[in-house]
Amino acid sequence: MRRSNLIVIPLVAIIMLLAGYFLGSATPHQVEVTTITVTWKAPTSVIDGLGRRLVFNETPSRVVSLAPSITEMLFALGLGDRVVGVTSYCNYPPDVPRLVNEGKIAVIGGFWNPDLEKIISLRPDLVVGDARTRPHVGLKDKLESLGIKIIYIYGSGRDVTDLYRDVTTLAKVFGVEDKAVEVINSIQGDVDYVSRRLQEVNASRPKVLVLLGPPSWGLYSAGGDTHINWVITAAGGINIARELAGWPVLNYEYILKHDPDVIIVSAMGMKYEDVVNDIKGTLLAETKAFKEGRVYILDKEADDLLTRFGPRAGRAVHLIAKILHPEVFGQPDVQVVYRVPVSTNLTQTTVSLGEFSPWLTSSINLS
Repeated sequence: MRRSNLIVIPLVAIIMLLAGYFLGSATPHQVEVTTITVTWKAPTSVIDGLGRRLVFNETPSRVVSLAPSITEMLFALGLGDRVVGVTSYCNYPPDVPRLVNEGKIAVIGGFWNPDLEKIISLRPDLVVGDARTRPHVGLKDKLESLGIKIIYIYGSGRDVTDLYRDVTTLAKVFGVEDKAVEVINSIQGDVDYVSRRLQEVNASRPKVLVLLGPPSWGLYSAGGDTHINWVITAAGGINIARELAGWPVLNYEYILKHDPDVIIVSAMGMKYEDVVNDIKGTLLAETKAFKEGRVYILDKEADDLLTRFGPRAGRAVHLIAKILHPEVFGQPDVQVVYRVPVSTNLTQTTVSLGEFSPWLTSSINLS
């Protein structure tokens, strides 16, 4: 009986000691817990201008732009530090030519003739092109065979909604959707301001002829399904070529029939004096616009604003509104806009209307 008690007492003691250890009744032991945070980025999926679904598992860090409008979008979205290649026409924002001169961004050729080997040498993980530009689309198979992803924006769309779609698509690829909202709101703010002021004064809508280059190049204009038509309309004008599609080539009979109140000519790099002399030697001198001194030649920044559909679209609307309605918005303040003066000593042209071919659709691209 005594022996049994001796066995029970040590067992009870051991149990009490263990309970005190684990319950921490005397000197509790602290257990350190290490938290490991694992960040996982879900793949990003977008539909590009060719209608393809592209999936991005990682955010691109080395980007090549194939168009000035694309370069402007990338920089406006705060992605300039990722751009490693641009075209020879990319000159905005001012950081672009500066970075090119410093050797931090390479020139990969022109808009129409990008250099494939130069692009490859830059080791990009993304190339951004224009879906409406054949040389850009022609790079797709070769780049993808080398494992280089290429995405296409819709490019020169019908109106600002197409531009907003491009900005939003690029922003989604890089995860900067908030920045896209800022860019879009800035554009829309300019457009809304012009619209509001035109409504306040009940402004009339002048008839407008837009020529892309001097007349001697052909009377290239902008049809009703182009971004330039949208700019003219948003600025309070009526595009006389709005019933046509794409980038039509007009004839003088068509122009004189519609007799524009304002003519806007994109200089396309030509000297101002040469463009003026070119205009004076044609039947454009018979238009109301010419006779009343309302022919404007856009060069450099002003030309870029009109012909490039990008983050500066709102400024383009404001510029054209100043040309069409100076009594409401004041004179144009963007360099460089030339106004052709009225002259009474013009050389009369003897060209017959019948000698000009009817308009036809052309495939020029202005991205």
